[in-house]
Amino acid sequence: MHAPFRIQLHKIPSGYRGTLKTVEHIVDLVKKGAKDFKVRQTAIDVLRQRAVKPKDYLGEIKALFEWVQQHIRYTKDTFRVEVLHSARRMLELRAGDCDDMAILLGAMLEAIGHPVRLVITGPDPLRQDLFSHIYLEVFHKGRWVPLDATMPHPMGWAPSTPVKKTIVIERRPDMMAEDLELQGMDDAVTAPDWLKGLIRSVRYEAIQPKDQRVKSLWDLLKQRQLLRRSPWLKAVLRRIWDRGLSARPRPRTAARIARSLRQWGILPPKRVSGVAPGPTAGSPSGTAALQALRPVMLTPVASVRPAALQPVRPVQMGPAAMRAAAK
Repeated sequence: MHAPFRIQLHKIPSGYRGTLKTVEHIVDLVKKGAKDFKVRQTAIDVLRQRAVKPKDYLGEIKALFEWVQQHIRYTKDTFRVEVLHSARRMLELRAGDCDDMAILLGAMLEAIGHPVRLVITGPDPLRQDLFSHIYLEVFHKGRWVPLDATMPHPMGWAPSTPVKKTIVIERRPDMMAEDLELQGMDDAVTAPDWLKGLIRSVRYEAIQPKDQRVKSLWDLLKQRQLLRRSPWLKAVLRRIWDRGLSARPRPRTAARIARSLRQWGILPPKRVSGVAPGPTAGSPSGTAALQALRPVMLTPVASVRPAALQPVRPVQMGPAAMRAAAK
């Protein structure tokens, strides 16, 4: 017999406070579901059934998104009751509303290494604190991809609403492995084109305020809990976002940004001439960066003459000493 499901009842405040309390429970259920072995096993089974190739991260996201669309029936909550189901319970029930689908899809994606965040929306531009819908966004190769499994639209589609708020799922730095595959990147670190272009623009070119590349880098660092590790970089990105940059050389600023990104594994290590690239200082492996080898001047050393051996003189022993040695 199956163990009975545990039901918890909470009183939810009205209005915006109630929305925040509900979202708090949803975030908690996504985190717990991502660590549930049954949820992870189901996600892996879906990928196998759909023949998704290993390291096809976009294919993994698409497969799980479409599976939830096709196998979870949209069903409203109990009348006048806000019902939130765990990811495991959703696999049994196969029915729920937008928050239940977000919990299940978010838990399945995070269980196989794809970070997600929540988006809540509202229909009234005059009521910025009124929200009526929730869906997911998943992080893939430097950008957030919308996933609304309640609608018959492909991934990437998002509802056009006048009120929208993003809910970041906060994590402790030690909760996620420092494996770049979790961020949708390859084993050999490859910088996305938009990031290369951003660093090149910082070094030589002009940047307009609200440049999307700056926001993409900000989101990437925030998702990986890295913004707080460099207050300087955080301030620079905020200033560029607000004011932009004029067209003039800034090699030191660009080099310092690139150095931080290399240390965190976002940019590939700097290649040393004649030496294969290796881990950078401060990288997860903790090994130091390879330094260029410098020639060492050798000083000739004079030969050492052995000291003359002194003849060994015989030791004369008395009768008492000879008797003691004989014993």
